[in-house]
Amino acid sequence: MLTISIFIFRRKQKTKQQLTISLAILLLLFCYELPLLGFVTKTYVANLYVEPRQTVEGSGIFIVAISYKALDNMESKQEAQEYLRKYPDQEVITITKVRNEILYENKNRTIFEWLQLKKTPKEEMRENLKLYFGKEEARLTEYFKHDKGIGDSAGLSLLLTELIIKGELQNGLRLAITGAIDAEGNVLAVGGLREKLQNVKKYDFPFMIIPSENAKEAETLQRELKLNIEVIDVEHVDEAIEVINDLNEKYKK
Repeated sequence: MLTISIFIFRRKQKTKQQLTISLAILLLLFCYELPLLGFVTKTYVANLYVEPRQTVEGSGIFIVAISYKALDNMESKQEAQEYLRKYPDQEVITITKVRNEILYENKNRTIFEWLQLKKTPKEEMRENLKLYFGKEEARLTEYFKHDKGIGDSAGLSLLLTELIIKGELQNGLRLAITGAIDAEGNVLAVGGLREKLQNVKKYDFPFMIIPSENAKEAETLQRELKLNIEVIDVEHVDEAIEVINDLNEKYKK
């Protein structure tokens, strides 16, 4: 009788453990799929024009950014276009269909950020600027507090602007700049180059500095979009400084 009771007890314990494990697995799966709920209704994304801006007036260093508007439950691109006509103040560059791989990429990135396993692009850029300068400059601390929409592609612009503030770089031209950076000052590739080039064209910038990793893409887009912009690619911030000095010597009145 005692043996039977022990057997039943152990069996119950084993069943309880199995149930606990099963529930834990289900919870993990639910948590994994939960972020997708925020994305599944987004069928198209509109890329909108945003006027390039300086973080310091008079620096001539302009951040090139693109605004994104998620469009929910749109059956076709035509429907998305008709919807956007209701907002004439929002000038559309392109409308992109949201593919499954984009949904899952966004979901995975969101999960990693929730779990603090991965920094956001903005956090990485901020850390890289801090490492490059050896500390976080007071102006940048204030800037990051107030500018919530900035992405890592503004890294090169912010770094060059800081050099101008320090008196280590002079510039008298209007320069559109995009590029992520690492802690050593290497200039890294950016996304959305097509839209950024169109943005630069709309606001009549004569020059644009981009990462060398985007050079081939930029060359193709320049031909396709018939752009009358001098696009210069750089691999490192030191190269960007040389380019700015050369352009100023050649074109500054």
